Amino acid sequence: MSILLLKSVISVVMALMAIFNMLLMLEVFGRSQVKFDPAKLKKIHRINGRLFVLLFFFVAFFCLRYIAISKEELSARVTIHSLIALSVILILALKVSFIRIYTKFFGKVLALGPAIALLAVAMMASAGAYYFLVTFF
Repeated sequence: MSILLLKSVISVVMALMAIFNMLLMLEVFGRSQVKFDPAKLKKIHRINGRLFVLLFFFVAFFCLRYIAISKEELSARVTIHSLIALSVILILALKVSFIRIYTKFFGKVLALGPAIALLAVAMMASAGAYYFLVTFF
């Protein structure tokens, strides 16, 4: 399996994880009638989020390694992909800091979560989906 295929498969998994995490929190905070145990959903959300971060840095290592080895100027697609990836991790760090440190801003977390999920999908689409499109079609 090539590293590009591996990164693309992981990016699809990460996009699905981000959407799943968003749906979990919509279930916890968005429903007037609770169907599931909120404590369990939050625990699943945290575990899934930690796994997302681990996968993010795993893939980022290979992306940065490729950029360093190629020593070429980045294409517009790769530049946009890189900026989206940077945005995802910065917004995620901001979200976690609002939850753990700056708790007065907790209300803002409800907007940051969907932003992370949507940016993660855009990040995947700008690289993983592109790879699948040009490789398999």
